[in-house]
Amino acid sequence: MTSNRISKLLFLLLAILLLAGCSCAPVSEDDAEDTQLRGIWLSYNEYEVLGLSASESEETYRENADKFLAEAQKYKINTVFLHARAFDDAFWRSKTFHASKYLGADESLIADEAYANFDPFGVFLEEAHKNGIKVHAWLNPYRVNADYYYDPADKESTVRLLTAVKELLELDSNGEKVDGIHLDDYFYHAASGYFKVGNPDEKYTVEISPEEKRANINKMVKTLHSFVAIAGNVFGISPAGNYENDMFSGADIDTWLSEEGYVDYIIPQIFWSNEWGDDGKTTLFTNRLNLFLEKKTNNVKFYVGLGLYRTDESQYAGEPGWMNSKTNLAEQIEELESKSADGYVYFSARYLYNDNSKEELENVRKYVYS
Repeated sequence: MTSNRISKLLFLLLAILLLAGCSCAPVSEDDAEDTQLRGIWLSYNEYEVLGLSASESEETYRENADKFLAEAQKYKINTVFLHARAFDDAFWRSKTFHASKYLGADESLIADEAYANFDPFGVFLEEAHKNGIKVHAWLNPYRVNADYYYDPADKESTVRLLTAVKELLELDSNGEKVDGIHLDDYFYHAASGYFKVGNPDEKYTVEISPEEKRANINKMVKTLHSFVAIAGNVFGISPAGNYENDMFSGADIDTWLSEEGYVDYIIPQIFWSNEWGDDGKTTLFTNRLNLFLEKKTNNVKFYVGLGLYRTDESQYAGEPGWMNSKTNLAEQIEELESKSADGYVYFSARYLYNDNSKEELENVRKYVYS
């Protein structure tokens, strides 16, 4: 039996054991003792916008990655949450998953073949680490396209996710490895329906209770946490900022913020200002921040997702706070720090180059870090 076959069998055995209920103690974030996490999400639809296309030469790709990383460092960003799997595809040189069209690649090809010239995810990882910036691989666990997701109740959905995570944890780009595994909140959010792995033609809708949704998601989350912990890495989730919708759609905030063994960190996406609504009188950022913090009774790291994109004029509707002030982010960071949050993450990368965003970010630098 070849070593490769042995490795695959061991992986499948581990996956089966984990799905059966094996658990591990959580792993602490590296350098967590004095380091505030200051992150930014780099989404699948921003790769080409930032010149990070697999159709570029490796030299040009590296140059563009360095430009982005230098811009991020201006604002003390030390972690990038880099989209690795948005639609059951691969932004790394995978031997299992197809390439991503969002990287300018031929999605009919397995990623290993499509990225024959260089590994886009691996190269970005190298450049980030050269610049002292960590990279967490960001995955959508179930989304196949906008309309259909893999069924979270199907154990094979978790096995497929574990396959992607295993490849990413084993990715070694000139000695550089990912610093974390990250999921966003696309769980029971398919627009049209679901199907099982290997049966894309047999689509169906799912009508189950919120409690059943949370139970199905928690099986996956606990399995994935154990799997990542065994590899000596950290794992976290960024649920939406709307707690009620989270609990309805399978994101079990109550459990993740009270029990151990599910996540190492959580990043609620609190993208509102404190002048929310048509009259601008609802302090929605503070309200939501307090709600999530009140739920937290365990040792999970608590980071806050901040709406950098809301500084763009096209996003002002229904929220005069972003229009009336250019110190929203500075005030939000000061508030979350005063309440002992462990850091924050901006959404998203392209807005580092927006004029209104720059004004907000300069005020962060001026009022928070001067």
